[in-house]
Amino acid sequence: MSDLISRQAAIAEFTCCELTPDGGIDANYAIDFLNQLPSAQPEQRYTEEELRVFQHGISLSLLSKRSAQHWQYDEDTATEIKFLERLYEKVGADIRGEEV
Repeated sequence: MSDLISRQAAIAEFTCCELTPDGGIDANYAIDFLNQLPSAQPEQRYTEEELRVFQHGISLSLLSKRSAQHWQYDEDTATEIKFLERLYEKVGADIRGEEV
């Protein structure tokens, strides 16, 4: 969010500065200004490899819980399985660069 705020502040600063004598905007200034703006793309918190390792750990946990459910059903374990399935999908979406 702070990146978005800094971009908005920079754009506001741009609109009130560096006009040419005829009231236009200097093209070189505009190009330099745009190159200095912070990225609008958020930094990825985890690498793709880290996400894949995380997803693998989730799959192992799911395997274990599903095996336990096979032998004796437990409502708490069923809830954990649903949670882990959703988490597995979220991590997969992050790996693919999708929104969940």
